[in-house]
Amino acid sequence: MPRAIAPTRSPAAPAIAAPTIAALAIAVVATVTGATVQADEMHDHGKHHHGKHVHGEVTLNVAIDGGTLTVEIETPAAQVLGFEKSPRDDAERAAVAAADAGFRSGRGMFGVPTAAGCRLAGTDFTPPKLGSGHADYRARYRFACSNPAALVWLEPWVLRRLKDVEKVEANIVGPGVQRQEILREPDRRIPLR
Repeated sequence: MPRAIAPTRSPAAPAIAAPTIAALAIAVVATVTGATVQADEMHDHGKHHHGKHVHGEVTLNVAIDGGTLTVEIETPAAQVLGFEKSPRDDAERAAVAAADAGFRSGRGMFGVPTAAGCRLAGTDFTPPKLGSGHADYRARYRFACSNPAALVWLEPWVLRRLKDVEKVEANIVGPGVQRQEILREPDRRIPLR
């Protein structure tokens, strides 16, 4: 049975983990597969972007390093909120606040086999700057898994919350695996081995 990965970080614990082999592996896969661009490249609207910005698309970077599972998600704010501009009314401000809280907490974002014994150990999320140009949601979640051998799949439950997703690019790095999968169905389980 799938297990929701529950956060265990205390409020006083640091939100950003030190760089690990998993983080480096994610960067390598993202670079090799074209999921990122150089930080000094400019988007057609004159704003810096860490990765590509394509409406309808989501990028998931997944890395397993020993007992650590790291998952990054990047998607246009339009897929999260239905808009990228500054919120204009109370309903839009409430939608932004709810989305930010969900991404910040990491709760109910991903499912893994219960036998893997994973718990959320850290998050890295900064809300997007909504305005007149493009905006992206980017978050990184680090999970501590007591039985990483059982970590054979990941269910990206976060995709159920998103709007108008047409394509999900999943970049996976782990023991004996380095590949990219294109998902067209949000409820699809991603094999990690």
